Amino acid sequence: MRSLLTLLLLFAPLHAQVSIEKATATAKSDLAAALGELEKVRETITAEKPALAADFQSVERELEKKRRLVRIARMSQEDRQQAMRQLQSDLATRELDASYLAGLLKDHALKIGVTSSPGEPSLGLDSAMIARDVTDSSAALAERLAVVGASLTRLDALFGGSQAPGKAVSPDGSVMEGTFAAAGPALFFKGPVSGIVIREKGDDLPSVMEDGGEIDALFSGHQAMVRMDVTGGAATALEEVSGGPIDLVRKGGLWVWPILLLALLALVFGLIKAKSFAGYREPGETWVRSILAALGSHDIAKASSLAAEAKHPVGPVMARLIESSSHSNDVVEETLYEELMDVQSKAGSLLPVIAVTAATAPLLGLLGTVSGMIRTFNLITVFGSGDPKPLAGGISEALITTLFGLVVAIPALILHAFLSRRSQGIVQTTERLGLSFINGLRKS
Repeated sequence: MRSLLTLLLLFAPLHAQVSIEKATATAKSDLAAALGELEKVRETITAEKPALAADFQSVERELEKKRRLVRIARMSQEDRQQAMRQLQSDLATRELDASYLAGLLKDHALKIGVTSSPGEPSLGLDSAMIARDVTDSSAALAERLAVVGASLTRLDALFGGSQAPGKAVSPDGSVMEGTFAAAGPALFFKGPVSGIVIREKGDDLPSVMEDGGEIDALFSGHQAMVRMDVTGGAATALEEVSGGPIDLVRKGGLWVWPILLLALLALVFGLIKAKSFAGYREPGETWVRSILAALGSHDIAKASSLAAEAKHPVGPVMARLIESSSHSNDVVEETLYEELMDVQSKAGSLLPVIAVTAATAPLLGLLGTVSGMIRTFNLITVFGSGDPKPLAGGISEALITTLFGLVVAIPALILHAFLSRRSQGIVQTTERLGLSFINGLRKS
């Protein structure tokens, strides 16, 4: 019995190991089979999913429709009428939007047809389709959407460059035939006179600005440096309108000349006074003490010589004070104030003319502006106000006199302020040194 138990204990681990390996292999086989089944199920789900999703969306739409019908059924008659009115309002708004967009496309197409210069590609659309009036706005918009594509195609052609024969006006006014070339916003002409093309509003034919050599090279396919006016002539016209100072004077009319005359007077008198003031050198208290010392030693000649050395209006005043120093101090003081009146008069001479210029120039400018505006309104009375271009030109010319008036008045005002301050300083210096002299006499 013990021997049998021993044999069983020896063979038990071996049997267990064989069972585990078999179970593991069976599990792997079952797992592989399960994975295969799972992959087949996934493939089936993937294949059936689009159809199920479509069915689900269809059912969802049907459900939403039935829900809407239920809501409508639950609504009162008044609510249904209100909803109908809202839908009709929305429909009218959409029709207006479609009509507006169709009108914009129509205007764009007609504008291109009218403003296109020779050498520029056309839209290539049926003009009858663009011009006719369609009662159905949605149908009109659907038709005229072709304008968008045609415009983009035209832009591509413009950027690539295009050529076409045509007629243009030369700088001398004669009509000539040649070839137009368009490249983006630039338009060139090659003919008896070659150059940049300028087309102004109202002109039947475009004009040519001569620039021959480079344009001929450009048409020949060679590299060339050409001028380009991307504004279509507006920049050139603006330059001509702007002009220079001489042109401004000419446009200003009669009232500009009195303003210029006042400006000349203010400039001449200002230079005269500035030159006169620049030659003055203000003496100090030491100079007064030297004169008082000379008088203290009874050397009147030396005192007069020191007074004459001063390059300032105080010099002649001091000479007069020295002459009257033998009298009482009150007499000397009266003499000082008499001389100060003369100094003040001479220092302030010509300054009133500059002040009058600063005050009168803007008034003359305003007078010229009012006169010009009266002429402009007379033109409106005769020709009407349909075209604002000549009216704007007349108003701008009327304002030129105000411009000149302010240009003259502002520097004249500054010049008068500067010279007046300098004049007051001269008078104050003369008075201060004169009083110092008198006080010195009283102490001695």
